[in-house]
Amino acid sequence: MIMNILFRSLGFRLFACLTLIYGVLLLWPAHNQVKPIAFYQNQVGPVNNIAHGTGRELMPGNTLEGALNSVAVGADIIELDVHLTADKFVVVRHDETIDSTTNGSGLIAEMSLAQLQSFDVGFHKGDYPDKIAPQGIRIPTLESLFVALPDKRFLIELKPDDTETGIQLCALVEKHKLYDQVVVGSFHSSVLQRFRKVCPRVPTSLGEAEAQKLVILSWLGLGHLYKSPGYSVQLPFEYNGVKVVSGTLLRAAKKLNLRVDVWTVNDPEKMRELIALGVDGIITDRPDILQGIDI
Repeated sequence: MIMNILFRSLGFRLFACLTLIYGVLLLWPAHNQVKPIAFYQNQVGPVNNIAHGTGRELMPGNTLEGALNSVAVGADIIELDVHLTADKFVVVRHDETIDSTTNGSGLIAEMSLAQLQSFDVGFHKGDYPDKIAPQGIRIPTLESLFVALPDKRFLIELKPDDTETGIQLCALVEKHKLYDQVVVGSFHSSVLQRFRKVCPRVPTSLGEAEAQKLVILSWLGLGHLYKSPGYSVQLPFEYNGVKVVSGTLLRAAKKLNLRVDVWTVNDPEKMRELIALGVDGIITDRPDILQGIDI
């Protein structure tokens, strides 16, 4: 009997203590703000129009032609993916193979640039089987986009789980002096951790594991305590039916000066909903639709 009373008393005290600590953490001011960077200082309007895969529904994705077209229809930022060829050229490409959008096949890492550029590039065979691409489109080097669009901003995703691709990407950014126009992302948090060490001047977003910590803390109302290693985060609005982007998360991100971009949104009504919610960027296959929305 006495033991039961003692345990109940201890349990109540522990609960009260944890409640007090949680209350203090809720009220604790954000003190981990990321510093402002030039990439986000020249934003036009309340939301960045980010062309996903260089605007992959309008032109074949991850191509120079797609990037040029997206800029023409109003994109503010070009989102693209990169891989490394066998002869160490950084090429713009989503998949590790060329099978899904070209008339060839094979692994990019096992092919030279000359081999890759011998094939025609079209729309993704699974996503857009009926779309016909203009003739003569090739897998481009990242450098060709830097040369063609020297004043644009790029959100670049490192696809391979390695270090060398990041080293070569860093060299290109340094060569073209695009420190203020590039943010690098990856699903692999480990890739970004290595990239930050080898290329400290180029800002990054958050990897998947890093973003998960932020989302979980925001669910607990403690997102403002997150110490971000990156300057932005790219998230789906929902994942497996669970809402990821919420007002709570966005408020925490703003306290941290962390930008939140949402992918991949092609529906105009969803775009309006996200703009009203206060996201910083919308990643879309249809930058023309987003450009046409009255804000």
